[in-house]
Amino acid sequence: MHGGAGVGKSALAQSLSEKFQEKEQLAASFFFFRSDPSRNNGDHLIPTLVSQLVDTFEGIVPFVEDRIRKNRALFAKKYQIQIQELLVKPLLALKSKSWVNHPRLIVIDGLDECENPAVQRELLRVIAISIPHIPYPLRFFVTSRPEAHIMRVFNHDPDLQAITVHRYNLSDDPDKDMDIRKFLEKEFVEIRRVHSVGQHLPHAWPDRRAITSLVERSSGHFIYTSTVIRYIQSPRHRPDDRLEVILRLRPPQEGDRPYDQLDALYELVFKGVETRGQLEKICLVLGILYFQSKRVGLFTTLLHYTIEKLLEMKPGDLVLLLDPILSLVAIDGENVRILHKSLFDYFLDFTRGGHLPFDLARVHEVAATYILKQKIMKDIASAFLF
Repeated sequence: MHGGAGVGKSALAQSLSEKFQEKEQLAASFFFFRSDPSRNNGDHLIPTLVSQLVDTFEGIVPFVEDRIRKNRALFAKKYQIQIQELLVKPLLALKSKSWVNHPRLIVIDGLDECENPAVQRELLRVIAISIPHIPYPLRFFVTSRPEAHIMRVFNHDPDLQAITVHRYNLSDDPDKDMDIRKFLEKEFVEIRRVHSVGQHLPHAWPDRRAITSLVERSSGHFIYTSTVIRYIQSPRHRPDDRLEVILRLRPPQEGDRPYDQLDALYELVFKGVETRGQLEKICLVLGILYFQSKRVGLFTTLLHYTIEKLLEMKPGDLVLLLDPILSLVAIDGENVRILHKSLFDYFLDFTRGGHLPFDLARVHEVAATYILKQKIMKDIASAFLF
């Protein structure tokens, strides 16, 4: 399952793990996390999964211990050797026929949070290679942002092509707006119930227009709504006043940062851009998309070869340029579109995205230069024709 930044992949993986755990159908789980040294690389994945499988597959312990005794350096070996020695071979040795009652789901969340793209690709391959040899109907549920190198593995790697893979794009979920509306309505009911001034809020607070506005601004991403709710439900402030700040009906107080969590997400994505020059070009592209959205409405797509012409890029260069921020933008065939409506708010508020080279004047300059060059070239051609 893949989807843009903040769309709710980890929340869904956590809920799924909990539900399968209640049904005693969860075999193991691992949640990658970029800022945790024990969870931001691939070295702990297989040992962690095996340590949980030991608890769920009765009788497998002696076989795992036997493999470790025979190879003391096993945990320093390649991932392919680890999964074969610690998972596949012990399960084959177990030869149990009672697999119907065993847990079947292994959850691996946030593969993109693993710090090395090469390791991400390798882990997918070793899992794919091992699946046909596992004598139990285990299912691996993997979530990730749509990073280009991960998508290429699923699309083209022969090891992944050789097994059954069901793919789901959470960003394209047709029910996402309805789910976000339900989430908001539930949270506002809770705020009215538990907040110290909740009894003084109208029963119909907030009205449907306010909730609809929040749903539209979320662009189908739970990171926006969860950030907004966390800000509004502060026990030290009036929820109705804070909602008005979010709806831009009143300015925030000095030092108030309503979108801290969302800003941290955007900053993390842009930190992944390797050079300042690449970042400046990315901001030019986002500026072009911004003006396009203002002209014909947000989320109207723009052909990527049009952007390449404007920026005097070679065909295909735009895909390479935008690779680090594919969790914020989507390239669908020949089209490029923004996934987060709130991204432009981030750029246009100097206190939030002012450190990034998002310069609308520079976008105007680039567009004007392109138009002028095209006119000059046309005039030169006309001089030869007449």
